Amino acid sequence: MKKDAISTGLFIAIGFLCVAIVIAVLIPVVRDVIDATDDNKPTIPGVTFIQPLDSSQTATALVLTQPSV
Repeated sequence: MKKDAISTGLFIAIGFLCVAIVIAVLIPVVRDVIDATDDNKPTIPGVTFIQPLDSSQTATALVLTQPSV
């Protein structure tokens, strides 16, 4: 009876250890795959409106800028 309890306990402990190792290896792999999918987004150009400080000028300049990623 005592041998059965020890062997069952070792079986459960080794099982938990294997599951922990698989999870520790699997999480970084899944995270890398998810991060790689985010890199395929297209770059959307930004628009900045610049108004002159002098109120006598009425023109507004339109400057196209590319946002930093």
